[in-house]
Amino acid sequence: MNYNKVVLVGRLTRDPEVKQTINGTIVATFTIAVNRSNKRDNDEVDFIRIVTFSRLAEFVQNYLTKGRLVLVEGKLRINRWQTSDGQNRTTPEIWADQVTFMDKKDDVPIVPEAENEIEYDELFDNNDSDEPPF
Repeated sequence: MNYNKVVLVGRLTRDPEVKQTINGTIVATFTIAVNRSNKRDNDEVDFIRIVTFSRLAEFVQNYLTKGRLVLVEGKLRINRWQTSDGQNRTTPEIWADQVTFMDKKDDVPIVPEAENEIEYDELFDNNDSDEPPF
């Protein structure tokens, strides 16, 4: 028996990105920051990519913004691909089945836009040639 279920609570690191497939399916992706405590009393943060489809993607597009606290339920997916220079790459992501607000709109922190803000992709030195083929 296999079981693949993930439940995470975290804040959106930026507004969701929405695309449409050739078949017309709406796909919304976003990243949440999830705190991970360790024994040394230092919190570490994991940045986890979330993917939603169809009606859930429409909900995400219409209601989620940077800073919102959400609970995500879904399945862990590991994308594997090869770069143009032959290196094997993997990208973990959660394919969401449900996204739930965990805060009121009034509770959303105001995050000022910084000129030198580092994007999620820059943290991992991704470039266009390393993107998965989908």
